[in-house]
Amino acid sequence: MKNIIIKDERNHRVISGNAISILDRLPASIFELHFDPDSGFSLNEIDNRFNITGKLYGEVETITSRVLETFDSIEGNLGVLFSGPKGLGKSLTTRNICREAIKKDLPVILVTEHFENISRFIETISQPSVIVFDEFEKIYPDRRRTERDEFEGQESLLNLFDSALNGKKLFLLTCNDLGNVSEYLLNRPGRIHYHFKAHRLTIDEITEYCGDKLPPELTSIIPEICSLGAHIPDFSYDMLKAVIFELKTYRCSLLEAKRILNIEAQSRSAFDFTVYFKSGKIETGFDYIDPSKNRFCIDWYGKLDGNRDRAIVNMTKARWTGKQDGSLLLDGNHVHWSSEDEKSNDRVEKVVFIPARTSYAYNEY
Repeated sequence: MKNIIIKDERNHRVISGNAISILDRLPASIFELHFDPDSGFSLNEIDNRFNITGKLYGEVETITSRVLETFDSIEGNLGVLFSGPKGLGKSLTTRNICREAIKKDLPVILVTEHFENISRFIETISQPSVIVFDEFEKIYPDRRRTERDEFEGQESLLNLFDSALNGKKLFLLTCNDLGNVSEYLLNRPGRIHYHFKAHRLTIDEITEYCGDKLPPELTSIIPEICSLGAHIPDFSYDMLKAVIFELKTYRCSLLEAKRILNIEAQSRSAFDFTVYFKSGKIETGFDYIDPSKNRFCIDWYGKLDGNRDRAIVNMTKARWTGKQDGSLLLDGNHVHWSSEDEKSNDRVEKVVFIPARTSYAYNEY
């Protein structure tokens, strides 16, 4: 058996074995970064974790193409941040980008724990590569927002992400809590070029997924599932899968599934809204659910008279459409005044919901 001695500055390592290859480039594989106090950093090749089976929903393929095309077209580094609650496809999109990057002969390096001086090691990799920081804000916290002062935080990586430095790397960062990401990374396209924000599943995603997963005899319930999703701020694929499992397995009602599942529609939804009337009048306000009556109300104060008005939405018949910015459009045909009186001649044409910036308390009327 042959011994090989590797010298790095003043350190010598003796490696025994015949199955040793000397490479001038990393192969297009998946590596996990490790560190040993004696030997330093190493890259351990791992099994391909990025096999993706089944249909991809939402914008996964669109985002993948955009990121890789941009990376091909620029000279330096490219930073990409995926933020939002769990279960909305951040990791899936990241895995898909990595899978396609390997096809382009790019190695993928996973950073799954905190390491000191990681920047210096990554800078030694001269070839184009993909570097993945999953749950970035947990393994490298923003030290100004935490008491964890014993190790390096996000500030130690700022120069690493600079687009004009350190060769050509594609940095993919996911985070669940955007509030714990440094202000020196946000609104800095030179470091993080793309920021894909996931808030909740869109109505189109819910409809498409349900259409694929529900048996034909249950597809009539899809509008009700959309209404449920519209009133859960972080409605995710995990929640949607759980709902569909209950409906398919036990043939129960959606009301029963909601009652026993670990998900809850809030009395105050995650949206503000604008009501467009057929007369041309426009009003804005907030909405809430009345769970006992399978409906939700939209409330506002009139701009001209200051009086409080309310309309009722029939959730079982309401038709929703979603937009890529996370807003929802509700057809006005199933929006009615709480009492059909003198207002009946001014019908609602449509209601546009946008993610709310202000929280309202629930009031029982």
